[in-house]
Amino acid sequence: DFVEMFVGVGASRVRDLFKQAKEKAPCIIFIDEIDAIGRARGRNQITGANDERENTLNQLLTEMDGFSTNSGVIIMAATNRADILDRALLRAGRFDRQIHVELPDLEERKAIFKVHTRNLKIDKKDLNTDFLAKQTPGFSGADIANACNEAALIAARKNKTLIDKQDFMDAIDRIIGGLEKRNKIISQEEKKVIAFHESGHASVSWLLEHAHPLVKVTIVPRGKALGAAWYLPEERQITTFEQMFD
Repeated sequence: DFVEMFVGVGASRVRDLFKQAKEKAPCIIFIDEIDAIGRARGRNQITGANDERENTLNQLLTEMDGFSTNSGVIIMAATNRADILDRALLRAGRFDRQIHVELPDLEERKAIFKVHTRNLKIDKKDLNTDFLAKQTPGFSGADIANACNEAALIAARKNKTLIDKQDFMDAIDRIIGGLEKRNKIISQEEKKVIAFHESGHASVSWLLEHAHPLVKVTIVPRGKALGAAWYLPEERQITTFEQMFD
C-alpha cells in the first residue's frame, strides 16, 4: 500500500490502517520491509518523494506513540536493513523488542526441507531430509526453497518420475557455484593448470587436521570460476586458532 505515494496518501493510509485496527482489536498489524517508509530522516535533503516518505513515517510514529489508545493492537514489522531505520521508530514504547533472525541451523534446515519437499515426488529410498540438511550449511530458507525447485527442474529435464539424491546434489552445486559452462573454450594447457591448482587445494586440505572435509573437486567451469574444490563446513560456535589457520 505504500508503493504509490501521491502527496498525503501515505500518511492518510497509515491513519486508516490504525483506525481499522482499533475497530477490529484485538489484532496484529504486520508491516513487511518497513525500511521502505521507516528510513532515518534527514539523511539526504532531496525534496519531493523524500518529503512524502517522511510524512508517512511521521504519521506512523504519531499513531504508534503512547498518547493514543492502541490497546489490543500489536504491531510487528520485518526488515533486512535494521541499520538504516529511524531511531525514533526503534525506541521502547514503539517497537519494544527486536528479534534477530539468523540463518537456520541443522535442525531448522531439516524442518524447512520437510515443508518444501512436501509436494515433490521424491525417491524416499535414496534421499531424506537429514542428508539434505547436512549438505546445505549456510543456506537460508529462500536458498532451500530454490534448491527444491531446481532439483525438480533437473529431474524433469532428465524425464525422471522421482527426484533422487543426484538431482538435489546438482541443484545445490548450481546454487553455490552458478551455472555450468561446459562450452567454455579452455585449452588443454589451461585445463592442466586448473587441475593442478584445484588438486593443490584438495591435497593440502586432506593433510590438515582442522580443515573442512572435502566434498568434490571439479575443473568444470561454473559462474566466473574455472574450477573449484568444495568443502562441507562444520557448524561450530567457536573457532580456535588452529582451525582458522588450517
